[in-house]
Amino acid sequence: MAHPILILGCGVLSRRIADVLAADGRFCPTIADRDGDGLHAAQIAGYHTRPIAGPSYREALLRAMTGQAAVIVSDAADSAPDIAACAATQGCHYLDVLESAVSAKAVGKAAVAAPAKVGFAPGCGLAPGYVTALASADLAAAGPQAEVTVFVGVLPADPTNRLGYANIWGVSGLIDEYTQPCLCLRDWALDRIAPLSEREEVEIGGQRLEAFTTAGSLDALAARHAGEVRGLVFKTLRYPGHLDYIRFLLEDLGLSRQLYRLKSLLLSSLPQSDDDRVVIALRTVEPGRPTRWSERTLRATPRSDGRRDSAIATTTAAHVAAMLDLVLTGRPPLRGLIAPGAVPVARLRESPFFALLDREAKDSHASGETDHYRR
Repeated sequence: MAHPILILGCGVLSRRIADVLAADGRFCPTIADRDGDGLHAAQIAGYHTRPIAGPSYREALLRAMTGQAAVIVSDAADSAPDIAACAATQGCHYLDVLESAVSAKAVGKAAVAAPAKVGFAPGCGLAPGYVTALASADLAAAGPQAEVTVFVGVLPADPTNRLGYANIWGVSGLIDEYTQPCLCLRDWALDRIAPLSEREEVEIGGQRLEAFTTAGSLDALAARHAGEVRGLVFKTLRYPGHLDYIRFLLEDLGLSRQLYRLKSLLLSSLPQSDDDRVVIALRTVEPGRPTRWSERTLRATPRSDGRRDSAIATTTAAHVAAMLDLVLTGRPPLRGLIAPGAVPVARLRESPFFALLDREAKDSHASGETDHYRR
């Protein structure tokens, strides 16, 4: 009998998660939301849906989770604490693809109160999530003197504006990354550095990109490796020139003090795009050794109806599906609080869903997943 899975959210990402799970006969996904219009559109598109409706959001959540093997939260970070608490009450496994450190802490508290047989896995998206697992593997192989920089970019394949950007993933998460302090490791100790700082240009896959610090992607990993590795920093990748324009908006126009205006501006002005690519690179510097780079690029894939499955949606869906698989059917199954990066890549590859990430990385790069050294 297929495992019933509740997916909270009705956007593109929720649909992609449902697609990935439904392709495996072991899982039966249902998309649920408070957004009636969005839910209706998903239903017309052929997805199994359920409204979250009623005077009490908590009671509606509890009803929706009844009989479900797991719940996956694809958006609404502000609701994550309520959802996690309901999952604990119902004995329902909980996973999310959120980037919010605040919601991750709330999920951790719910995990403490939940039955021991229930798994709680926050941050199962790209970063935190897939990239955290890749970085964790590099850190495990690095010596204590190593300084590791993790570069990640979700970029439009064909930029059409001076920002070189599009509304691909989510504007709220983007603003948080650009305005919150960045947790990192410096000289083996946890430290906080300013976002949009330490700019550099790097060449990845034969293209020049700019990189700068952003927040929230590797917080749990940095805390876990404090005292073990000399340096760990996360940087976002963008087309050159992006940072200058963002700093103009935040600093020169003062929108850092009016983030609601910045959000409105970006939502109304950035083009929507499903033709994207996910660029990931890890740079490890150790004394007496050449600099080691590990790179991979994942691209949007065409569908038979002429549309595309975006690279970020596929990457996120494949990783959270692999985590769900290990929570429900792993030997042994994952239980308790499962922090981003705590599950090794070798273990993730036990799930057939993770093969989608390996295949896409190889199909989208001339030499597949690459590891090399640069002097």
